[in-house]
Amino acid sequence: MSQTMTIPRIQIKFQSAVWTAVVLRQKDINIKVKEELGHLLLVDAKDCPEMFLLASLFQHAMYTHDIIYFAREDDSSCDLLVFNGAITPINQRDLKNLKTVIKHIQPGTYTIPLIDSHDESMWKTWQHWKYDEQLRVMANKDLAIINASQLGYELLIHQCAYLASSYSGHSHFDQHSTKKSIELIIRNLKRNN
Repeated sequence: MSQTMTIPRIQIKFQSAVWTAVVLRQKDINIKVKEELGHLLLVDAKDCPEMFLLASLFQHAMYTHDIIYFAREDDSSCDLLVFNGAITPINQRDLKNLKTVIKHIQPGTYTIPLIDSHDESMWKTWQHWKYDEQLRVMANKDLAIINASQLGYELLIHQCAYLASSYSGHSHFDQHSTKKSIELIIRNLKRNN
């Protein structure tokens, strides 16, 4: 039987749209997100359990179309919003409202299954071209955004699970992002030498 985790989930109403979001503090789940040098977005997980948690959260967002909001603790990191823009179209004004509303809504709870292994068989049918340009990544020192298609989420899930179960320390996603995207690098700090 697989393990589960209870996460905070809120419902947000904007004009005629209703969105659901998972709101997590980076400190609570041992990840840190930061933008560097104007062209890199680093998502650092402390170790393998945190990397599996990231994979599980991306899987949850892929199936439910929830927005995932990783709130920063201080000015050394940035907030991160992950969503599928084709299903949940969010503009800059919505982002500002979303960050404000999140602070004032009492979350409910939702239970998600936790991924605890990586399915190696997926690499037998791997075709890199189908994942090309499935992620759009934007960032500044305060806010980072990952706009992922369904295939983009699939890529994130498999890469995070792989980083948790292998001795690879990091994964670069720039070849799978749009040409104008900032480079996304996800690191398992314990295994990143």
